[in-house]
Amino acid sequence: MRRLTTFATVATGAVALAWGLPGNAVGAPSADTVTPAPIAGPGDLLGAYQANIDALKKFGMEPFLYPTAAAFCNNASTFGLVPAVAGAVPGPWPKTTVAIPGLDMTAVDAGQTMFTFVPLGVVSDTPSDTGMRVVWLNVSNGRTGSASMGPIGNILAAMIPPEVPAEVRPLAEKAVQDFFLSALPVGGVRAVPVDTGKGTVLAAVFGTVQNGKQSCFFLPTVGMTTVA
Repeated sequence: MRRLTTFATVATGAVALAWGLPGNAVGAPSADTVTPAPIAGPGDLLGAYQANIDALKKFGMEPFLYPTAAAFCNNASTFGLVPAVAGAVPGPWPKTTVAIPGLDMTAVDAGQTMFTFVPLGVVSDTPSDTGMRVVWLNVSNGRTGSASMGPIGNILAAMIPPEVPAEVRPLAEKAVQDFFLSALPVGGVRAVPVDTGKGTVLAAVFGTVQNGKQSCFFLPTVGMTTVA
């Protein structure tokens, strides 16, 4: 219970700090230039939520307990609402996604957890390693920490080993991007691997993404995953 109380205290403090985050804290993968369809109204929010859940599950990620949203973030939607979900996946990852003979495509090592944030309705995003954050606690080993969540492009780049020859690297990058970006619905996707160690990991994801000139603050969403 003391560890859970510590996590709640850390998460609450992080949320308080998040309200003071500057409006220009932004970010997104460099390859997410595809413009998503606008969210027309409340009836579409459930479908948007399910689309994001499906995207996370396709990559073997466990969705967080509930979705989040940012208001006044997309002029095409009711109240400017942009729904979003977060998820987590323990390493090693990926296991059976993209395979290139002779190459180790692991982006998340054993003992690590990758946290991912996926909004739906971010049209014009700018790559950044700030804005979105994750606060986590491993209740099994007592480790705790926080980290900034960067563009998903950082994770994709990490999957291409440095020993790949320069003449082959563009083909490897395209193979990885074609697989991941075909399932990720929009811009604004964030991810970060952290050294949580093995055990039950609780986490809260929250923060800011820039959608064009609009600064979108996403309320905290909480999840749990087991790192074997």
